[in-house]
Amino acid sequence: MTESLFKSIFGIDFSQVKEFFSDLSKVDSLNVVPRGRVINVYVVVRAENELLIRHEGGEDISLATIGNEKYPIILYDKFQSVFRRKELELLRSHYDQHKAEVNKVRGKEDEWKCGLRPNVVIKSGEAKAELITGLCGECPDCMTFGFAVREGGEYNVKSRIEGDLLIATTPEQKSVVIRTFNAVDDVTKTTFISTDEEGGRTGALFRLSLVKEGTVFVGKIAMKDIGLNDFLLKMAALSTITRIGGKTTQFGTVKVYIPAIMFSRYEISSSYDMLMKVKGETDVDKVIATLNTELDKMKRGVLRTSNNFAEVIRKELFDDKGNVRSDIVLNAWNEAKNFRDSIEKYTKGDKKEKKGGKE
Repeated sequence: MTESLFKSIFGIDFSQVKEFFSDLSKVDSLNVVPRGRVINVYVVVRAENELLIRHEGGEDISLATIGNEKYPIILYDKFQSVFRRKELELLRSHYDQHKAEVNKVRGKEDEWKCGLRPNVVIKSGEAKAELITGLCGECPDCMTFGFAVREGGEYNVKSRIEGDLLIATTPEQKSVVIRTFNAVDDVTKTTFISTDEEGGRTGALFRLSLVKEGTVFVGKIAMKDIGLNDFLLKMAALSTITRIGGKTTQFGTVKVYIPAIMFSRYEISSSYDMLMKVKGETDVDKVIATLNTELDKMKRGVLRTSNNFAEVIRKELFDDKGNVRSDIVLNAWNEAKNFRDSIEKYTKGDKKEKKGGKE
């Protein structure tokens, strides 16, 4: 069934690209070592609302200097955090409806919890300490995006999904606008802020640099040594990202396009390379058409192109209520478990060899 879904989405038999996927249907320590199985996912993001894109450093917007001009960028860590949160959202929704089935795959009966935060212990007076869980280290999200070793753990898991920054196709002068806003007092909930000087009142304004609606970004994600079901789950999450950046209650609406996917032995092209092909273009359809033409010229492996695979993915992998297909999620859980068990088999086997005096 999974292979037929793959064909419905990408228009080719899975057998034609099977060599670029890890077989995680079983435990195999050979899957722990990278084996040159790369899925290049080319992404185009269009701002459907003004975006507040900023990172460490205090600036209102992140810019990259390319040639003599500055272009708005979305660093990959910002995009990845939205990507992961969307996948975890899908996993939690599925778990709420299929708890017994997921726990059977996990081999556990405790409540599964996972979140993008560190594990911390909090105490309140004489109350018993409560553990606030972070990354679980067992779900499809953790086992593919990776996690740092936890207390009592023996290994870190490196992300098998890597990405470039996303770069706007138009420079700052054409893609950034500065807005002035009223500052609201946290106490009175008004724009008047009380002062201690003779009961006086004052107001406050602040300004933000925002990416204009309609701005187009180009980027690339590389998925390496990934299982088929996990790949489809990741594509489901990627295709349903709708907001990014700061103050998403007001800003940040985006539309994600997936115009092309290349199955290869190594990474092909980059965000910078893609930008050079479409620099200055504002029409998203023309951006996609140009990228697909250029990718066909540099094809190494199997290339599949579309106006937007994301639309087909949403149609094929979700039901009428917006739930991702349960069989895909359960199989992705199984792949995650097998990958974890493969790591443990690999590391424990390595320890046994060392104890036996072998190199």
